[in-house]
Amino acid sequence: MTDEETAELVIDRLLRALAAQLHTSGSPTLAAGAVEALADLSGAQADVIFGQAGHLVHYGADTEPLKTLIGAITAIQRDEAPADAVVKPGDEVRLVGEVPVSLANYDETWLRETTFVVRYVGRNAMVGLQPDLIEDYVVATVQAASVQLIL
Repeated sequence: MTDEETAELVIDRLLRALAAQLHTSGSPTLAAGAVEALADLSGAQADVIFGQAGHLVHYGADTEPLKTLIGAITAIQRDEAPADAVVKPGDEVRLVGEVPVSLANYDETWLRETTFVVRYVGRNAMVGLQPDLIEDYVVATVQAASVQLIL
């Protein structure tokens, strides 16, 4: 097993543990210490967390606790998004305009029909998007101008 595979398995275990703890607490919000630990994530860190959690849900892990955890982390990201951001974490969006390079390997029809959830908003007008976890779990970074809010 490679170091990268080991790291992914460790992250999987930690996400499952945090999801289970959140699930048994009876509250959809994380403890203050957990919120503090998950505050100020970089785009790359958010990609890893949401990508790994999405991977677990996509492949059938105990989904409800993980979905609750994903929602709780998204809420933290939403609170930290720039006040003037056009879209914020948790918003549902569709791709518009030219297909971003980060999604060039995907079927364009699928991309146009897919509803994405914003997972991260950077101060550099870049956003992290993730499709419905039944469809896929990859987090792609695109320019904020490439998405349109679904009302």
